[in-house]
Amino acid sequence: MSQPTLRINDAAQRLGTTPSHLRQRLQQLGAITPEGGAHPYWVREGWLHEEQFQYRHPVTGWRWTTRIDITETGLVELFGLLDNAA
Repeated sequence: MSQPTLRINDAAQRLGTTPSHLRQRLQQLGAITPEGGAHPYWVREGWLHEEQFQYRHPVTGWRWTTRIDITETGLVELFGLLDNAA
C-alpha cells in the first residue's frame, strides 16, 4: 500500500522552510542525485516517491520529466535531519 505524498512546495511549508532550501538540503543529503532523480535508497526506505512521465510542451514538443514527492514517513525523517542540522 502506498503512502500519501506531498509535493516539495507543500513539504517545505510543513517543515517551515522554502522549497529551494528543501531541495538544496535533499541534494546535500544525497536524497536527490546529481542527475535530478530520487536516490534509490530513499525510495526503498519509503521516504521519497519518484514519478517519471511525458508531457507535451507547446514549443519543443514531447518531453520527459521527473517529479519527486516526499512521503509522510519521509517528512518525519527530514524533520529529524533538518532539526539536527540547525
